[in-house]
Amino acid sequence: MDLGEQRFREEFKIVFNCHHTNLVQPINFSIYEGIPFLVLPYCRYGSSERLQGKITDKNELWRYISDVSSGLAYLHALNPPIIHHDIKPANVLIDDNNNYAITDFGISSHRGNNRDGYDDNQSGTMAYMAPERFKEDYESIPESDIWSFGATLYELITGRVPFGENGGTEQLSNNTGCPPINENIPSDIKKLIYDCLSADISQRPYASLINKAAYNKTYPLKNKKPFYVGGGVLFAIIFALLIIFLPEKEDSVVSIVQPSNEIMFDNAMRLVNSNNASELMQGMLILDTLSAKGYVPALYEQGYTYGWYEDSASISRKNLLNIEYFPKKSEQEYLPKEKQISIKAMGIFTRIEEIGDPNYPEINANALYRLACYYVNQNNVFQQDLERAEILLKQALDWSQRGVDEALTDKIQRNLAALHE
Repeated sequence: MDLGEQRFREEFKIVFNCHHTNLVQPINFSIYEGIPFLVLPYCRYGSSERLQGKITDKNELWRYISDVSSGLAYLHALNPPIIHHDIKPANVLIDDNNNYAITDFGISSHRGNNRDGYDDNQSGTMAYMAPERFKEDYESIPESDIWSFGATLYELITGRVPFGENGGTEQLSNNTGCPPINENIPSDIKKLIYDCLSADISQRPYASLINKAAYNKTYPLKNKKPFYVGGGVLFAIIFALLIIFLPEKEDSVVSIVQPSNEIMFDNAMRLVNSNNASELMQGMLILDTLSAKGYVPALYEQGYTYGWYEDSASISRKNLLNIEYFPKKSEQEYLPKEKQISIKAMGIFTRIEEIGDPNYPEINANALYRLACYYVNQNNVFQQDLERAEILLKQALDWSQRGVDEALTDKIQRNLAALHE
C-alpha cells in the first residue's frame, strides 16, 4: 500500500468514527485506477469561503461560532484528541440544513501521535497557522485549531486574514497583536476573536467554552465563582452536620460505588424498551456513556436503534425518536431517510468491528452481518461493494461460529453463497 492510499484510509477511518452534526462525514472510500478517493455528501451551498467579509449580522456570527466550535469541541474531547490542523473558511461547508460543518481531515492527527509522513510544522494553510506551529519543537495541540478558528472568524468579518498570508509566523517574528476589527459587530465577539488569536496559548479559550459563549451570546462568560464558593460552604456545613449527628461505627468506611457497566446497561435497556419518548432518550444517553467506554452491548443497541432493521423494536424506537424511514415494500424499506442516521449506524457497527471483543461473539457477528447488508443491497448511503461485503460476512461467520446462534450462522452462510451465484 503506497503512502497516498494509506493517508486516505487513515482520514476515512478518523472521520468515519466521528459522529457529529457539525462534521462532514465521508460516505465512502474507494480506489479508481490506483488513485484513492473519498466520497463526501454533496453540499450544494458550498463552503463559508464565499462568505468572506460578508458576515456582519451578530446572530449569524454567533450561529457560525456555535456550529464550528461545537464540532471542534467534539474532536478535541475525543481520547486521544483529534487536532484538525487546517481550519479555514474553505473547510467549513454549509449542509442542506444550513448547518456549518467542518470537513477535510487530511492532515488531522491524534495529540501525541502525529501522523506518519506529515510534518506538522509545514502541513496546513499558512495564513491560518498558529505561531507555535512554526517552532521546531511543535507538537499537535487543540489550541492551534483555536487560533485558526480565530483567523477564520476575522476573515469572514473583515474579508482579510489577520496577519497576511504568512499567518502566525508574522505574529511570531514581529510579536504583534491582532489588528483591530473596525466593523460594526458586538464587542464580545471581537474580544473572543482577539483571545483566539492570542500569541499566548494559555489565553486562548477552549472550544467547549466558545460553544457555551455562543449559546449565551456573550463573551467572556459571567463569573460564577461566588455561586461555587457559596455552594462549597453549604456543602461543608452539611458534611460537618452529618459527621456530628451520624452514629459512630468502628472501622466504618464511607464510599461511593460506581455502578458496573452491566448494571448501567440493564437500567438503560429498561428505559430504551419503554414506549415513552422521554424515557427512551434517557436510556440512549446512558448508552452514549457506555459506548464512549467501548462497551460493546451498548454500542450494538445504538446501532440497532439507528440501523437498517425491519424488527418491530427498532422501528418503534425510530418512531419515538422521530426518525423517518422508507416505507414497507419500497426498494429501501425501513432504511432511515436521512443519510447521516445511516452513516452513524454504520460507524457504530464499524467500531464494534474494530474493538473485536471476544466476550461478545454473537454481537460481533450480528454487527458485521448488518454492516455487510449496506454494501450488498442498493441504498442511498453507500454504493454496492460486494468485495467489502464478502470480507465482512466472512468475519461475521467466524464470530458466529464461536457463539451458539446456529440460525445466524446459517443465515450468514447463505448470504455468502448468494454473493457467488
